[in-house]
Amino acid sequence: MIPVNDRARGCLLGLAAGDALGAPAENLTPSEIRRRWGRLTEIEGGGTDDTEYAVFAASLLVRHGHALTPAHVAAAYRDEVIPSVTGPMRGAGFSELGTVEALRRGLEPPLTGLVHQHGWSDGLAMRAAPYGIFCPGDPAEAARLVEQDGLVSQSGEGVLGGRAVAAAVAAAMGGAGPEEAVRAALSAVPADSWTARNLARARDVVAASGPSDAAKDAAAKVTAGKDAAGALVEALHEAVVVRHYPWTDIAPEAVALALAAVLVGGGEVEASVTFGVSLGRDADTIGAIAGAVTGAMRGERGVPARWAERIGPVTGKCLPVVAGRHVLDVADELAPRPPEAGGPPSRPDPAGERARGR
Repeated sequence: MIPVNDRARGCLLGLAAGDALGAPAENLTPSEIRRRWGRLTEIEGGGTDDTEYAVFAASLLVRHGHALTPAHVAAAYRDEVIPSVTGPMRGAGFSELGTVEALRRGLEPPLTGLVHQHGWSDGLAMRAAPYGIFCPGDPAEAARLVEQDGLVSQSGEGVLGGRAVAAAVAAAMGGAGPEEAVRAALSAVPADSWTARNLARARDVVAASGPSDAAKDAAAKVTAGKDAAGALVEALHEAVVVRHYPWTDIAPEAVALALAAVLVGGGEVEASVTFGVSLGRDADTIGAIAGAVTGAMRGERGVPARWAERIGPVTGKCLPVVAGRHVLDVADELAPRPPEAGGPPSRPDPAGERARGR
């Protein structure tokens, strides 16, 4: 039995590792990734905005818990993000850039997520894991909470992508395996949505590749560059990738590919993340989501030690407000811990907190 706190540490450590591993492969094709690395298995540099925004989202939960509202999120952007933006927001996604501009103009959510043209991006999905950590075993509440954040920066499928990831992480935090986590993701979005259709298509492609062990073997062959197994990557791209669109940060696409990687890797962190980043497209976000879900399943020890050693405090290159924070410390703040003998819980009971409207 993996303790919840250990799952939380594995989740955010897996997110940071997947983000860092996938960063140099972002926007590349699978064939180009194979040409450059053969199999991309080693972290070369630091993480991106995926990790920094996840840390920022976690800080919102620590402060507001289940009472979080879009107004709280907008206020945090105005008080903590915008004052530090003195020039270009280097490394920030389109949806976050659009949100900052909308807030500067005096708009309030949900207009802040509707006024720009990138509400469908994976900016919420990439930072959704803390909401799943905060709601272990409760995918519905995790999805509700992440939507409060998403209404500030996203709209439509961008919000649904965040709901799907938060629900999958919450299920994994409660002990779910890969297939159950995907079912939780599907339960958090409308069945007729683009996100749900992509998730179902990706799941079907993986199922058609054979049982879990066969799929994991195929993943190893794909990332090693074996042509015969490249059919799995091509089938996933055919099922969910919008090939004609010039950008890759499309939430229904990234979320489906990331959860497909979780299925292909059988819930193992390394197998899932390395396969996820081999898919290219928004590889850092795909790796981050796959790492978060599988890290929650396997706990801190499930993340390869050589990856964990490369994860240090975030630099704040995108969000100065989070500079110096380490994902393991953030995980310890988020995860509910049992009370000390004779003492109070480390944070308020979720049900009681919601009932009191705090």
